[in-house]
Amino acid sequence: MLDVLIRGGQLIDGTGRSPRVADIGILGDRVALVGSAGPATAREVVDATGMLVTPGLIDPHSHSDWSILGNRDALSTIHQGVTTEVVGNCGVTHAPIAARDVAATRATLAAYGYDGPVEWRGFGDYLDRVHASGTAQNLMWFVGHTALRQIAMADADEGADFQRSLERHLAEALDAGAIGFSSGLEYGAGRFAGTDELASLARVMSRHGGMYASHIRNRDAHLRDAVDEFFRIVHAGEVKAQLSHLNVRHNTGADAHAWTDAVERLLREREQGVDVLADMTPYPDGIGLATGLLPAWLADRGAAEASELLSDPEIRDRVRRDGDRYWRFVHRGEWGRVRLAVSPATPELEGLTFPQIAQATGKDEWESYFDVLAAAGPDMGAVQFIGELFQDDHIAEAVAHDDFLLGVDGYTSRRDGPLADRTRHPLFFHGYLHFLSYHAIRRSTLPLEAAIHKMTGAVAQHFAIADRGTLVEGNYADVVVFDTDALHRVDTFTMPDEYATAARHVWVNGAAAVHDGVRTNDRSGRRLDRKGS
Repeated sequence: MLDVLIRGGQLIDGTGRSPRVADIGILGDRVALVGSAGPATAREVVDATGMLVTPGLIDPHSHSDWSILGNRDALSTIHQGVTTEVVGNCGVTHAPIAARDVAATRATLAAYGYDGPVEWRGFGDYLDRVHASGTAQNLMWFVGHTALRQIAMADADEGADFQRSLERHLAEALDAGAIGFSSGLEYGAGRFAGTDELASLARVMSRHGGMYASHIRNRDAHLRDAVDEFFRIVHAGEVKAQLSHLNVRHNTGADAHAWTDAVERLLREREQGVDVLADMTPYPDGIGLATGLLPAWLADRGAAEASELLSDPEIRDRVRRDGDRYWRFVHRGEWGRVRLAVSPATPELEGLTFPQIAQATGKDEWESYFDVLAAAGPDMGAVQFIGELFQDDHIAEAVAHDDFLLGVDGYTSRRDGPLADRTRHPLFFHGYLHFLSYHAIRRSTLPLEAAIHKMTGAVAQHFAIADRGTLVEGNYADVVVFDTDALHRVDTFTMPDEYATAARHVWVNGAAAVHDGVRTNDRSGRRLDRKGS
């Protein structure tokens, strides 16, 4: 007898094949039947007639590690049918950490709904902490280069060799279960890392079979140079790689052919045997770190000192002149494209655009920005933006491209607690469905089965996530039943903080996470290692 029998659904199996009607049987944590169930019996039968049955969605570029300790039930994402997330991206992870950074880490995590102790130091201890109490979804982890760099700097201050410390902490994270390391080279400690430093880490990683993912150094006027650097690092270690959110921000000085040239380089590398893909986000909007606008001469002083210096009018004037390096459209006066998303020291301003903040404070946008960072003090790194970054046609071109996976570049949220006030944007609650309902169904950017493939089977194959991503017998039972009518009628642009309802049933490792549209109490997600299970 089966545990669950899903009868008569329109199956899109994650391979890219066309839809077909099929029954799906679940036994334990595995898919036991795909096809015609005939007279088979089950403890629970779900009538999926007229509905869409797919593998659980897999996000190749998630930041849910930022919020998972405050939202283990993964409410905004599990309600969209997301059953696995690749986290630890853009160089930013909350481990490993040095003792001197514990207070800042605690403050950052509090902004994402976690008010517990920060007792871990190593990456393995952190993973144990996250998974000890269960998660709704499966998580596969990168370790962040920024975190590695910060703890190596602390070691160096105690007399250790910086590079050796950096490499040692990476090796320890890989041994603890990280699939590789990620970098974020436009902001934070990542911007101060040279190519040689990153290449040495890639060589360490190659001995562990690791993978490199990067938020590259520039995505506007110097995109070509940034892509060149990315591949120099990849070749140094001969590692598998993911070029994170390969896109060009609108009106930032990029050459008209910059993105096309970058994609052609990606294709040439693939033809020469490099195992590399890129990913794209669903909306014109995206998240960013507020400190990214600061020039290096200020940012490299650290958050506490930099925030104090921002009280000096001369420093502020100099930043206005020197800060043209990240979200460069603000230097063209387009502050209306920037919304303050997370600001622990000034939560009353969250959700406002900078022209709105300027109007409320009686100052201009730059002064308002400086005030927000100065108020944050040592927690300056927790301040986040939502920006109107891309043009719709550019997004559609990347979404449809064969070598682009589909990732949201957000984090799991919820409608209550601190996260509720900081994620009032469709990106967090409807981003995955936007690929399906808007790009595939309404706009016909790509066929629905292709979109599902880019969000399931293609991700599992590239990241070596074993026995997931496709609905075939023997695979883990990560399964979603979508209300097809809901996918056709949902407006994923205008429903910012309501849980999605199209995913009527969601199973994670054979256990119901969402049943008839209602989140269960189950947390059957698993920690996935480099073997994918």
